[in-house]
Amino acid sequence: MTTPIIAGIPATAPNLEAVKRAQELAARMGFRQDPEFAPLINMFPGSSATDLVVPQKPSKVPLLRLDAQGREIDEHGNVVNITKPTNLSTLKVNINKQKKEAFQIIKPDFDAIASSSSHFDPRMGINKNKILRPKRPSFQFVEEGQMSKMAEMQRIKSQFGEQQAKEQKVKQAILAKAKAEPDINPNLIAVGTRVVTKQKPKEEEIPDIEWWDKPLLVSGQYEEDLSEEKLNMEKITHYVEHPRPIEPPAELPPPPPQPLKLTTKERKKLRTQTRIAKEKDRQEMIRQGLLEPPKPKVKMSNLMRVLASEATQDPTRLEMEIRSAAAEREQAHVDRNTARKLTPAERREKKERKLFEDPNTLETLVSVYKIRDLSDPKARFKVDMNARQNRLTGVVVRSDGMTVVVVEGGKKSIKRYGKLMLNRIDWSATGTGEEENDEEMDEDKPPNSCVLVWQGSVAKPSFHKFIVHDCRTDAAARKLFADAGVPHYWDLSVNYTEE
Repeated sequence: MTTPIIAGIPATAPNLEAVKRAQELAARMGFRQDPEFAPLINMFPGSSATDLVVPQKPSKVPLLRLDAQGREIDEHGNVVNITKPTNLSTLKVNINKQKKEAFQIIKPDFDAIASSSSHFDPRMGINKNKILRPKRPSFQFVEEGQMSKMAEMQRIKSQFGEQQAKEQKVKQAILAKAKAEPDINPNLIAVGTRVVTKQKPKEEEIPDIEWWDKPLLVSGQYEEDLSEEKLNMEKITHYVEHPRPIEPPAELPPPPPQPLKLTTKERKKLRTQTRIAKEKDRQEMIRQGLLEPPKPKVKMSNLMRVLASEATQDPTRLEMEIRSAAAEREQAHVDRNTARKLTPAERREKKERKLFEDPNTLETLVSVYKIRDLSDPKARFKVDMNARQNRLTGVVVRSDGMTVVVVEGGKKSIKRYGKLMLNRIDWSATGTGEEENDEEMDEDKPPNSCVLVWQGSVAKPSFHKFIVHDCRTDAAARKLFADAGVPHYWDLSVNYTEE
C-alpha cells in the first residue's frame, strides 16, 4: 500500500498535523484574505476557511465625544452610561465587614408574639434585655500622632487661651480632611469612635408602706387610727433592734491642724502654767464648798507650830493621831503606785514590744553570714541560742571548708544578732572543737573569721524555724537552700571573697 502524496509532500500523520497547525496559524494571521496566498493554503486538506472565525480588525479608531458637562456621549448625542469600577478589597477583614453590613438583624415583635400565643402569661412579662443581647463594644485604637496633637493643643491652650486652641483645632481638622480625601485606600480598616452612654440610675419609687412597718400592721397599709386591734401585737417584744450604722455619703472632713513643735523650755513653762491653773480651780471649788478641804499635814517636826495650845493639853493622843495620819498617807501613796504598776502580762507585752518588732510588719530582713570554722561548741551554742531568743528563723549549714548562717526576722532582732556575729564573738580565739594537744597549729592556715555577705529585705520568710545542718559535700549543702527556694544564698557565700 503506497502513501498518498499531496503537493509533493507525503500525507503521513505527522505531516498532516503540521499542515493543520500551519493552516490555523495562517488563518489567525489573516493570510486567507490575501489573494496571492489563499490558493496555496487552501490546496491542503483540513479545515476550510469557513470553519475558522477570523476576527475583523476595526476599520477606524473610536472617537471620544464629551458634552459640555464632561460626560461621554455617542455619535447621536446620547449619554453613554459606563459603570464605574468599584474598589474590590481582597482582605478578609473588609469582606467580613461588608457581609456584616449587608446582614441586618430583624428584631422580633414581642407584643405581637405575646398577643398571638395562647401560652403567654402576662404576669411574667418579657425581659427584652435578656433576650436581645447587646452588641459588644469594639476596640478603640489610637491613631498615630493623636497623643502628640493633644499635647500640642494643651500647650496652646495654656499659652494663648481656650479660644486660640479652638481655632487651631479647627485648622488641624480641615488640613487633615484635605490630606485624607485624595488618597483613599480601600484596604484600610475603618476605625470608628466608640460612644459610651452612661445609664441613668434608676429612681426608686417610694413604697406605700415601709418594710419595717409591714409585719406590724394587720391590714398591710397605713391608717389614721392605729389602735391595738389593727396592730400585730405578737411582733412587738421588749427587744430593741439596733440598725447597723451607715456613714452618710459625704466627703471626709479635712484633717485638723497639727500642733506646733515646742522647745524644752516652752514645754516646761506650759506645764507649770497648767498645774497653777488646775490648783486655782481646786481652791475655788473648796472655797465654794464643793470639795472637802484637805486635812493639815501635821508631823512631829511641826507639831508645836501647827497645834500650839492643843499640843500641851494631851500630847500622847496627838502623837498617836499624827503617826496614824502619816502612816495613812504613806499607805495611800503605796496604793497609788500599785494601781499604776503594770501586771505581769502587761509587763511581758511591754518588754516584747521594746525588744521585737510588730508581728504585723510586712517587711522581713535577711542577713547571710560566712564563717570559716564553726566547730567550736561554745560559738555554735551562742549562734543557735541567740537566734532562738531573738525569734529569728533561718538555717546554719556546715560543710567542709566553711559555714553559712542565714537569719530572717525584724529590724531590731537582726541588728542585735549582727552585733553578736560581728563584734561580741571573738572568732580568732575560738578553737577547733577538739581537745588541745601539744602539737602546734599549722601556721599556714588563715585565722577564723565571720563576715556579712549580704543583708536585705524580702517579701516573706523562706524558713519556718531556726535549724542547724551538717553536710559532707557542697552539693548537699546547696540542695538544702534550693529546697527552700533560695539557692543564691549559698552561691553568694561561695563566691564572696574577703577584702
